[in-house]
Amino acid sequence: MINCRSRQPAPRCPSCRRVSSRIHSRYRRRIADLPWQGRPVLLSVHVRRLRCINRRCAQRIFAERAEEIVGSHARRTARLRDIQRSVGLVLGGEAGSRLIERLSMPISADTMLRVIRAGRQVGSVAPRVLGVDDWAWRKGQRYGTVLVDLETNDVVDLLPDRESATLAAWLKSNPGAQIIARDRAGSYAKGAREGAPSARQVADRWHMLRNCSDAVLAAVEKRYRLVREVGRSLANDVASPPSPERPAAIGKSRTALERQRQGRARRRKMFDEVVALRDKGWSISAIAHETGRDRKTIHQWLRDKRPGTWERASRHPANAFEAYLRSRWHEGCRNATQLYREVCARGYHGEVRGFRRWIRTRLRDGQPQLVAGSGERPRWKSPSSRQAVRLLTVPSDALGTDDARFVGAMRAASPAIAEAADLARRFHDMLVGRKANELDQWLAQALGSAIASFARGLRRDIDAVRAALALPWSTGPVEGKINKLKLIKRSMYGRAGIDLLRARIMA
Repeated sequence: MINCRSRQPAPRCPSCRRVSSRIHSRYRRRIADLPWQGRPVLLSVHVRRLRCINRRCAQRIFAERAEEIVGSHARRTARLRDIQRSVGLVLGGEAGSRLIERLSMPISADTMLRVIRAGRQVGSVAPRVLGVDDWAWRKGQRYGTVLVDLETNDVVDLLPDRESATLAAWLKSNPGAQIIARDRAGSYAKGAREGAPSARQVADRWHMLRNCSDAVLAAVEKRYRLVREVGRSLANDVASPPSPERPAAIGKSRTALERQRQGRARRRKMFDEVVALRDKGWSISAIAHETGRDRKTIHQWLRDKRPGTWERASRHPANAFEAYLRSRWHEGCRNATQLYREVCARGYHGEVRGFRRWIRTRLRDGQPQLVAGSGERPRWKSPSSRQAVRLLTVPSDALGTDDARFVGAMRAASPAIAEAADLARRFHDMLVGRKANELDQWLAQALGSAIASFARGLRRDIDAVRAALALPWSTGPVEGKINKLKLIKRSMYGRAGIDLLRARIMA
């Protein structure tokens, strides 16, 4: 407890700002302050009440104040309040209250939430470049809207829903937006048009690419029977080994087996170097310094007379029959139940479920490792609809041999799918390369194809699409803020209101 008083000889009236020294009375005010040596501090301030000497002033009696230290009617100093609010903005009410009590600045969870809500308010002017996107209160049921200044990457405000009238009302009450980046939702387009008619709207490029992919997917799913028949016919054929000028598959240029082999080769080469240096009479410390390996590793290698390995020894009972199972698998027997009956006749006593799992992991899924070097090829699996769309729309030089055969068969079997895939690839190149002069020609061709509905949607929003090809703005930064907003919402178990979420995300 610190007893103190004001050093001002004559305070000013807060209404008329006249100096007065006519004392009316005194009282004691207790104000919490920052801790000292791990102990809470309480300021006991002797406050004077004074009479205003200005007879025309409406306030006859006033109390002396120290606005730079503590606010009117406040029970904690401004610096203590800032620290408590900072902790509450990061952790919330309950967690923040528990931490701040350990720091000798006790405050209840409800009071901390009130301190957070009493923070800065939303500005009255919208930013020049505004990003708009929706976020989920509860996915599939209730949504809100987040507004972000794309030039400063700061959250401007949160709206409780994603209705066009709500966005339009906000833009009217906060004028100043010149560019509005949004997704292709019709409600945001309408709200921006009504609230800021002079602002230029920009459609998000990622959402357009996703919508284009979905349009191709819809075209493929309408002909899914054809896709399945082509995939089955190719899966039953014997595929040739991968061509040297094409990767083995998308994103699988090096298999796990190849990486393991390369790792073993590097360790074997390092082991041979270590043995050669040891034969020359080098010490372990000198070998470790020369090769960059740890002394314990060098000592372990020399003691075991082989390089180390990270492979775990499997103790499955089917390992005793591995040679027989491999030979039967290469002979063409791929029925796990039949293999289980055969090994049981040979003395296998394990469960059928564990045996099936062993077959799946060691033979079926691990087939490329088993047949490596034998001239056979791993079995090709027919792609799903989404995988088929990806294969149809990626560049041909990124496809493996079997995938390229599937794409060729699909394009030959369905010219509509081939045309849709070509248009999707051209649309991707047009957006990435910002080729605005090709938009009209692309729309003319797409309107007569299997993705005509997507093209009609672009034509209805043509101004925003042209702006996306000409301007650099997108809703990418808004998505990052939505990710942060979800973290804050879930840290409060989804029970936070719009005012508390707004205060925490804007801080």
